[in-house]
Amino acid sequence: MTIMGYGFKRQADDDKTGGLNRAQARHALLVDSYRHAIADSTVMLIGAGDGAWCYALAAAGALQVVGIETDATMVERFGRLPDVGLRERIDLRSADPVEEIRSEVRAGRQYDVIVLFDLLEKVADLHDLFELIRDLHPRLVVVDGRFVDTEDPVLWIDRTREAVAGRARPALVPGRGAVAMVAYDTGFDLDWIDWSVLDPEVRIGLEDYYVTGLGMRASFTLTPEITA
Repeated sequence: MTIMGYGFKRQADDDKTGGLNRAQARHALLVDSYRHAIADSTVMLIGAGDGAWCYALAAAGALQVVGIETDATMVERFGRLPDVGLRERIDLRSADPVEEIRSEVRAGRQYDVIVLFDLLEKVADLHDLFELIRDLHPRLVVVDGRFVDTEDPVLWIDRTREAVAGRARPALVPGRGAVAMVAYDTGFDLDWIDWSVLDPEVRIGLEDYYVTGLGMRASFTLTPEITA
């Protein structure tokens, strides 16, 4: 399935081809690669945007997709997306993501698959977040966002232009080492997704996945540790 390109902010230097290629590549590595886990599952998607990714997950076989998006204007766009016969499987909510996860835990709900887009840099307490996710009893967690390419367990304070102007909070971008430490502490096995599998000639629009240092984009999966 070709994922609809709605709701995703493109890089300033992306042209139309780059934007489409980016959407297709992310769909391939973040959805298609895990169809075996998504099929016949309940899925929670954090960072759902206007619901296009919810459609992609439903098309991959999810029985129910609960999408959480903080931006209410993005959620309003969901009704304007073409209905391809999957909308009845999708529940798109405008809410604070961590509080919504906490509410679902309190209600005793469980999700087979959880997908997090650009959430970790908005959370100061990664241990609390990972423990909440664990309490939803997922078989698989897929995470995509910005990270610092260091094995040290650090959070990098990224003062964006909006934060300097007082219009937003600084981002707290975790180092790869911080993610590894928290995953271990909370009982998850961690596996970084290998974006190098894409040949250089098909990486147009994906430049942020191939930089190193501060603010690199990367992806990983979490699976519950198997205890004897």
